[in-house]
Amino acid sequence: MWDLTYTITEDMLLYPGIPQPVLHDFATAENDGYGLSNYAFWNHLGTHIDAPTHFFADGLSLDQFPIDAFIRRVHTIHCEGEDSISASFLSHAVHGIPPTDGLLLLTGQYRYWGTPRYFDPFPVLTKEGAEYLMGEGYSMILVDAPSVDPVTTDTFPIHRIVLQHPVLIVENLAYQEDLPDSFHVTALPIKVRNSNGCPARIIATR
Repeated sequence: MWDLTYTITEDMLLYPGIPQPVLHDFATAENDGYGLSNYAFWNHLGTHIDAPTHFFADGLSLDQFPIDAFIRRVHTIHCEGEDSISASFLSHAVHGIPPTDGLLLLTGQYRYWGTPRYFDPFPVLTKEGAEYLMGEGYSMILVDAPSVDPVTTDTFPIHRIVLQHPVLIVENLAYQEDLPDSFHVTALPIKVRNSNGCPARIIATR
């Protein structure tokens, strides 16, 4: 088994504009005989899942998805070194992969997690690339990067193309280098009513 989840900490480096988490212990077993804590953080931080309601008012929230939507066979597409992830590149890269499975678009950004370089430019889907994957019917998109869009965007076109289908997006995947190129993933967010996204524990198995 592989844990593909980054740990949430108060000093973690976050997507530009997101405030730091606050993890406060009201009581501890050592001092009070029991532990009780308050966690305050935005829902799109660390390893998390985006729901259609992230961008579409009439879209599905995470709690409205059937449980099997979070369990998928996933295949790794090696995108390191690509300027962008185009439809032409993908038409060869996904050859033979069942269209109902999920895809991990491996950019190599996982190597820089926790450093400012993590937010430097990285390969992202072109609009045509995203439309190609959605047209083929792939059921989950995962990235080892801060976003499926460039960090500099203010329109988020790739999010909109993917989420309107609706297909779940997993961002900030904590890739492990001994992970097989094809694996099963269980990506379970906390079940919060009307959630437009949520941190999730992502576990991979063969």
